[in-house]
Order: sequence, then C-alpha cells, then structure tokens
Amino acid sequence: MDAKKVNSLLKIVRISIMLLGVLLLMAIVGNSVADESTIEGNANYGGYLDSMFYLIYAVGIACAASALIFGVVSFVTKSITDFKSQIGTLVGISVFITIGLVSYFALADSAVLDAYEISGITVSPSESIFAGGSMIYVYILSLSAVSVVIWAEVSSIFK
Repeated sequence: MDAKKVNSLLKIVRISIMLLGVLLLMAIVGNSVADESTIEGNANYGGYLDSMFYLIYAVGIACAASALIFGVVSFVTKSITDFKSQIGTLVGISVFITIGLVSYFALADSAVLDAYEISGITVSPSESIFAGGSMIYVYILSLSAVSVVIWAEVSSIFK
C-alpha cells in the first residue's frame, strides 16, 4: 500500500476514534445527574461507559501491539545488518528478565499477612508470591532508575 494511502487511512481511523470518544463522553455526561446512586448511574449511562472502556482497551491494545511489533521488526532488521550494535539491547533485556526472575523466585515469599486473614480476604501462597515478587521487581527497577539518574547528574558535574 502506498504511504500516502496508509497515512490518510490512519488519519481517518484516528479522527473516527476521537469522534466516537467525544460522542460517548457527551452521552455519559448528558445522562448523568448530580445526586444519583451507583445503580441509577449504571441504568442511565452504564452501557455508554462500558463502550468507552472497550474503546480505551482497543486503542491501548493497538498501541501496545504496534509498539511491540515496531520494536521487534526494528531489532531483527538491525540484528541482521549489524549484530554488534544490538548487543546492548540484548544485555538490557537479559538484565531486565534476570531481575524479574530473581524477584519472583528468590526474594518473594509465600507468607500471607495476618491482616488479610483477619479481614476475611482469601490470599493463597502463590498469589502472595506473585504479588510480593511483582512489588520487589518494581522496587528494584525504581531504585535502579533513580540511581542511574543521580549517577548521570553527578558524573555530568565532573565532566
């Protein structure tokens, strides 16, 4: 397909999504009243709100898929032409995956807090490991990001 046709088609899709979002928003706001309960709100504009969420999900999935596909195609293309330039990317992905695996398998535990059990929330040990590993993963990545920013700023002072 010609680049001009693709660009025109994407503009039409983008404008259509925006118009649909604005129409759904107007329908939600138009059917909403100030002193309504959740049940009344669901009856008045619940269907419009569901449609808005589906639109948001579809756009989010499309954006994530296009970013992933673009990244993979770009990486493979550059790997074929110049593999040495992609070693840094492979190291970064490997470190990212390693930190995730260490967070999940080595650092997370299956302890369920008494506060959950007392409140009646049922948490299995596997859910506890998943949640704990995910939190530790985020903590490590956040600490790493802050450390890199501080290192870059301090090292730029001495250059």
